[in-house]
Amino acid sequence: MGLMSGNHRLAKEICDALGLKHVRKLDIHLACDEVMTATAEFYPEVDGVKQFPAILKKFELVPKVKESA
Repeated sequence: MGLMSGNHRLAKEICDALGLKHVRKLDIHLACDEVMTATAEFYPEVDGVKQFPAILKKFELVPKVKESA
């Protein structure tokens, strides 16, 4: 069982953006006319509680508006 690392660059960048560490598996499900879901399996940090803020977060993805120069 490995962690998302440099070999999984895109997945690691997504995990970093979501504040998830020590991720073993990341599943993002996008389907027409359905809500997007993301499921992550990860190993807790040494004291275990450092991951709770990331576990309890809710995210809303919105398009980034390109600023005009």
